[in-house]
Amino acid sequence: MSNSFEAMGLLPSLCTWAAQAGMNEPTPIQEAAIPAALARKDILAIAPTGTGKTAAYALPMLQQLLESTRAQDVLVVVPTRELALQTARVFRTCLGQSADNSRQKAGSVAIIALYGGADRAHQAERLQHDGPRVLIATPGRLLDFANGGEIQLADCTRVVLDEGDRLFSPEFFEESAAIISLLPPVRQTLFFSATLPAALKQTVQQLLRRPEEIRITPAPEKRGPIRQAALFIEPAQKTGFLRQFFMRNQTNRAIVFVKTKAEADQLAATLKKARVQAAPLHADLSQTQRTATVSSFTAGKILVLVATDIAARGLDLPSVQTVINYDPPDQPEAYLHRIGRTGRGGQTGSALTLCSAAERPKLRQIELGASVRLRILSQEQAMPDAPPARQAARPARGEKPAPTRPGRS
Repeated sequence: MSNSFEAMGLLPSLCTWAAQAGMNEPTPIQEAAIPAALARKDILAIAPTGTGKTAAYALPMLQQLLESTRAQDVLVVVPTRELALQTARVFRTCLGQSADNSRQKAGSVAIIALYGGADRAHQAERLQHDGPRVLIATPGRLLDFANGGEIQLADCTRVVLDEGDRLFSPEFFEESAAIISLLPPVRQTLFFSATLPAALKQTVQQLLRRPEEIRITPAPEKRGPIRQAALFIEPAQKTGFLRQFFMRNQTNRAIVFVKTKAEADQLAATLKKARVQAAPLHADLSQTQRTATVSSFTAGKILVLVATDIAARGLDLPSVQTVINYDPPDQPEAYLHRIGRTGRGGQTGSALTLCSAAERPKLRQIELGASVRLRILSQEQAMPDAPPARQAARPARGEKPAPTRPGRS
């Protein structure tokens, strides 16, 4: 392995910009992926978040554009707008740009993020750039532009699928399959993912051609124990249980994972009516709304996020004490990503899965696939301890002390 970007054959300008961004030495994923990408190989890379994987494909893809004698596109498909914006920032950093410049010079590389919930007309204007482009797009917005004839996917011969396990999950599968069908059959495809579920292996084999396989084992993270349990409860009782759960301890910082955006809105509204500081988080919210919600949760103004799997990874959500699955998730990998939101920094975490009788086979599949054995709790056992009562001030002479509510013993 090479121990410098220069030794891997990157252009001096890219090496300089990488150094200015603090990337002085390549990470293991960069050491393995950059030479393979420069050699125009397909790549299957399994690497966790935080290993430098975005720069691992951004640097070689930019080099191919800079060395090309004609204007070409690099297409990067990502599942969420947050990841699209984050990826665009990394590409700009690798080009020595400090901010998005909508007035790109002709012939320069344009970094264009395409995602829903933003001004489509402005994005369409950016697509008029006369020169090489990096198109970083979420599936729905990409298909919107492709079906409108504003992007020619048949011309995209360099494609990156980032968080590929999510792109081909049930949430995005139809859109991702439609995108693949519009791409040229002869292309360079880089597939980056945190996990590779068994159900996805056949799809990946069809996507890639003799790929270079790269697997990066993450450095052990300091994690506290996560108490994992399940509560057998019927669907009609789940919302009422959660209302009592959070009213009992209103200092509990938690994420409740649900399947759909509509469920997130409805459950968050129900909890707010019960005076629980809750808010929904899902892909139909505007970028401004999502950013404000995450900021409020980080600041402690919101204590309960009711979220789709958009919150399972890719967002910095500190000090989560409890994760609750409103239903058992469809895949063991999704379960592990969700509960990984708690127990960070050595702190003890708690994960509870609500499971109806009809959902018990799915819960068993999670136990087998994730190699866990969930403790089955009663409703009372699943309830959180009440927060410690504040010490009451000593009453004045002749005044009776105020009554206190007993906490759970």
